[in-house]
Amino acid sequence: MPSGWIWHVDCSGLVQSPVRRGFPNLFAVVLVTASLYVGREVLIPLALALLVSFCLTPLVVRIERIGLGRLPAAIAVVLFILCFLTGVGWLVARETAELASEMPTYGANLRTKVHTLRGPLRKLSGPAESISDLEREIQVPTGQAPAPKVEVVEPPGVVGAVGGLFRSMLDSLAVAGIVAVLSLFILLEREELRDRLIWLTGGRDLSLTTSALEDAERRVARYLGSQSLIAAIHGTAVTAGLLWIGLPGAVVWGTLAALLRFLPYFGPWITASLPIVLSVAAFPDWQHTAMTVALFVILETIHNNALEPWLYGTSAGLSPFGVIFSAVFWTWLWGIPGLMLATPLTVCLVVAGRYVPWLEFVSVMLGDRPALAAETRFYQRLLALDLEEADEVLRGGANGASLEALTDSLILPALRRLASDQERELISSERAAEVRQRLGETLERLVASRADEATSELAGVRALFVPALDACDATAGRWLLTLLALRGASAELVSERALVSETLERVATDTPDLVCVSALTRASVPHARLLCARLVSLDASPTIAVGCWAAPEHEIPRGSGTGKPCTWITRSEQLCALANSLRARLPSERAAEMSGAGGASFNWGMGGR
Repeated sequence: MPSGWIWHVDCSGLVQSPVRRGFPNLFAVVLVTASLYVGREVLIPLALALLVSFCLTPLVVRIERIGLGRLPAAIAVVLFILCFLTGVGWLVARETAELASEMPTYGANLRTKVHTLRGPLRKLSGPAESISDLEREIQVPTGQAPAPKVEVVEPPGVVGAVGGLFRSMLDSLAVAGIVAVLSLFILLEREELRDRLIWLTGGRDLSLTTSALEDAERRVARYLGSQSLIAAIHGTAVTAGLLWIGLPGAVVWGTLAALLRFLPYFGPWITASLPIVLSVAAFPDWQHTAMTVALFVILETIHNNALEPWLYGTSAGLSPFGVIFSAVFWTWLWGIPGLMLATPLTVCLVVAGRYVPWLEFVSVMLGDRPALAAETRFYQRLLALDLEEADEVLRGGANGASLEALTDSLILPALRRLASDQERELISSERAAEVRQRLGETLERLVASRADEATSELAGVRALFVPALDACDATAGRWLLTLLALRGASAELVSERALVSETLERVATDTPDLVCVSALTRASVPHARLLCARLVSLDASPTIAVGCWAAPEHEIPRGSGTGKPCTWITRSEQLCALANSLRARLPSERAAEMSGAGGASFNWGMGGR
């Protein structure tokens, strides 16, 4: 190779494999998960302290505004919360002791109810005993059975049980003390900690980091505040209701109901099951049990249908699957504390996924934002030939929207994608024809459901739609002439198989007011230009519009190339506006003559390329 030559290698076509790109992300997820598991003894109190500080910061700020310093305000708030929790714990302990002392008296009630159920149970046990006897007769003895192994197990002593309970209480008190101390210091140094967190997470991009922190703080604070208020209301209602019924330990069950309200989906079931089981043993009749069941049914109905929608407003940003998955994941990782912290921690991860690229999969999988845009879902359902879900997407998009808006947001983008995929040979011609046929069936149902929106505002306007290249262009033209026909216009479609000379002859014969050339892809645009050039050369050429449907602005050509301009449009709303301007210039006699014309029945054929 001669000296001085420089070889340039074009690597623009080299694309890193998605699987290879995913390995670093997967390794990072595994490493973070392992770190969370190994450091759970330290991270659980820290996470609890952060959530407690989230809840107490607004109260501390309000006390500071009164004139009290930050240190006295933070200490006063933390001491008040500790005293309140200590009082509640003392009431719960006293009620629990009284409940335990009354347990032996519940045996008579249980025996009475067992006697009342003996008759029905005996009827049910008869077939079971017959099956057991039959099984014993069928079994064939295979020799002498081995002698059973006897193992003597000594019950644990009282000292061991008390010692285990005492150690458990000491562990809980130690965690509570650590959480209280950490919460106090977070309240005192919240601005300093925020600045350090900003520096660690992205000090060079302050706007992005600030947006992420504010979003996470707002969502977590809203969730914790709403959930705390709902838990307090629910616990108070349960306590009052059980006191009215007369169930022992009402304060215990009310406190447990308030705490378990933080457990998504599972908490209400656990809350209701324990008092219902106790009511069976505590009362000799079934009336009190029925009243207890009715109490929880009424409370859950009120909470789910009135209280929670009103207090929550917008959601915390998690999908239902995200709530369940987060509960399972954090319970597996951190146990019961993880279950309590599952939703707030996952909310923080979902918010981080919206700003951190390698965490984006968390936001997509667990967040409440749709992963696919409406037009993408509509097209995907058409590709899968799932008409029911395609109709559902259309109904969701048509909620309060006009047919023109629905056309521009869903139908034309889907047709443009279909034409582009067929042009790039990502989909076969036969499959594309079948998709067009199913789309036609879907649009026929849409027109039938919106028949009451038919008007005569475009009466007298004659329009002719001409596909620039193929069946996809014809499908777009067929739907758009349906829109004009619903507005009272007289609209027809030229076949995509027609020659240019045949199209020109028809335009000269029918003399339409508007000729709309339908072009969905870049490959159709040169054909549309050629057709426009031939149309404007006619002696009495009509108004010509070229529809580059759902195309971005930079792909729209300008002018016809012949000195006489054509109107290039991308949306059905522009088409209707153009037809309205033509309607205003029509002679009044022709408009009155055509005002009673009805729409036509359109054939959504499969077409060909």
